[in-house]
Amino acid sequence: MDPILLGVSDTIESEFDQEVYKNLSPLEKYHSLLFTSVDKLFGFLGTTRETLKPYLTDFVSVEAQSLGREGYGFTIKDANDMGFGGLACHTVDLGGASVGGAIQTAHTIVKANPYAVVLVAAADIPKSVFKQVSDLKRLTATVCHKDWEMPYGATLIGLYSLLCERMMFDTGVTSEDLEEITKHFRSLAETNPRAFQYQKQMVEKQLKKPLSGVYSTPMIAIVTDHGFATLITSEAMKQKLIDNKVIKADAKHIYVIGSGHSAHAEYLIQKKDLKSPAGLACERAVASSGISRSEIEYAWIYDCFTGMIIHEASLYFGVSPKETANALRNGKISNGSKEIPINLGGGILNYQAAMAISGATGLVDIASQYGLSVHPIPNVLSEPPNMSLLGGNGGIDSINSVILFAKNKTEKIPKEPIGLKPLEVNVPSPKEKEKATILSATTIYFNPGGEKKPPYLIVCSTKDNGEMVLTNLYDKEGKEIVSKDGLELGKTKVEFQMIDGKIQAVVLG
Repeated sequence: MDPILLGVSDTIESEFDQEVYKNLSPLEKYHSLLFTSVDKLFGFLGTTRETLKPYLTDFVSVEAQSLGREGYGFTIKDANDMGFGGLACHTVDLGGASVGGAIQTAHTIVKANPYAVVLVAAADIPKSVFKQVSDLKRLTATVCHKDWEMPYGATLIGLYSLLCERMMFDTGVTSEDLEEITKHFRSLAETNPRAFQYQKQMVEKQLKKPLSGVYSTPMIAIVTDHGFATLITSEAMKQKLIDNKVIKADAKHIYVIGSGHSAHAEYLIQKKDLKSPAGLACERAVASSGISRSEIEYAWIYDCFTGMIIHEASLYFGVSPKETANALRNGKISNGSKEIPINLGGGILNYQAAMAISGATGLVDIASQYGLSVHPIPNVLSEPPNMSLLGGNGGIDSINSVILFAKNKTEKIPKEPIGLKPLEVNVPSPKEKEKATILSATTIYFNPGGEKKPPYLIVCSTKDNGEMVLTNLYDKEGKEIVSKDGLELGKTKVEFQMIDGKIQAVVLG
């Protein structure tokens, strides 16, 4: 028995009267986004909160990170505020992978109890990190290790740039690949009235002004106020809701046929060898569905940074990053047997994305392909895909969630995941005079509100025992190096020394 999804609604700031909205408190904005999303979803299904209330069994939500609304109690309060007392409540906090994690939770609930009717809904109201210095400082404190990353000026953008620099070195992906991919997905969003980048044509010079390493502003997701809601249940309960005239008789659905997620480490410095959880998450989802990757006909891949869409698609489908980058220039990826379109809404780089629920952007995109979105994206496939994949990424590529959908009922038997290798955890413990080799390096040009003023370099070095250490870089005269020019990843040797009270890497030779 595969659970079914009955529809998706999302709500963005521009739907409200701007004079009224801007004067609301943060909590009032949050409630407006959340409650409006739920009410629009129920209207789409031909019902109301009051009518559906007796049949709801579970409420799954996501912690609103920007509001500091942490913990199970807030989910219960939101359910009660919507008039849904007595539900089983579930809270998910997987960063950008949270929407996939919430769908997975609902999928698990309905698989275990075919009488369950699960509301999945959440909202968040972050502001753009390019407008609010205080938000960026809080973000840095959340995603960067206080001892091994923050003292060196690490930022979210910088750490993702560090990952991308190494991927490009290992695979032959170029900055031109990143630029062409970015241009393609921006072009999709420019025609969507609900997209953040609607009618905002990209200027070439924007791509040539880096914020960190290879990443310029168009290659980085802008966070916005956003809310969403969806309903997941069984076919039997859907029919009961129709028979009892709770929802409209012609309500459609898609099947949720597989789910999986994998968590690595909370901070980048704890990720041994910069490994990613994306491949594990996809393998678990595919195995749970019983299908093969080659059956997937459409995908939405998380793209907080342009390099991540290459990285994740490559790991999901087992295709080299360079081949993936080549296909992505035309908005496609290989599923193992053919090229398939992805992210027809432009991805979170261009649509709407609140940090905690950024995967809702993908859920709207996927649902639009099946006519199940209250606000469909304008670019949809001519025919609904038989199988679709929704991928989500949280932290510094720390957590990954994958959900698989099908247009028709499948009779596939779940399989045991194959080739699963546990992800090792790095524990940095550098000592003075120890030697290491630079694994990756990137220059940070953008750190408003940070104690370390750009430009500066962050480098990730590997000791002989495999242990990774993040530092800045100095020459033998004690002058800080701010450019990676002249460095050879995997070859340049450094020695750890104590400089200004902290361990730093000093170039040898």
